[in-house]
Amino acid sequence: MILEPRLALPGPDRPRTAWRWCNSGGPMSRRRTERVSASLLRENCAPVRLPRVIRAALHFGGRDPLDAVLESLARSGLDDAELLRGRHAAPGTPLLVRVVPEARWGVRVADAADDAILEQALLLGLCTAWHYDPARPVLWTRASLTRRVELYEPMGFYA
Repeated sequence: MILEPRLALPGPDRPRTAWRWCNSGGPMSRRRTERVSASLLRENCAPVRLPRVIRAALHFGGRDPLDAVLESLARSGLDDAELLRGRHAAPGTPLLVRVVPEARWGVRVADAADDAILEQALLLGLCTAWHYDPARPVLWTRASLTRRVELYEPMGFYA
């Protein structure tokens, strides 16, 4: 209930203002739609800017992660993981990493193309458990290849 002042006609026994009660929680208010005119995720005069989210994960089944990725690298004709930077577009700025252990999304190594596997492996090799750094060398370990991560632009949250 909202209490709202309303001007009343002055009279000898009436006060100058009167209060009116109204209910804003009726069934019709739940069907109303409102256009969003402000957002916490953008500046007032800029277009809507939502933070970019990139997901990276590989599902190996029962295979050894290092063997599976190195086999894909050899089948693609490359002998160094650093050469993947020229072949796949990895983000060029540092990003925040969130590990999602029980994520179901990702590439299944058993039935995926080598390019799809190597693109995910490149992203995972440039991540730690908290930070994606494009300047660091591509490091593949069993721990890094079995992580399921989401990468976020820090400017989307902390600008």
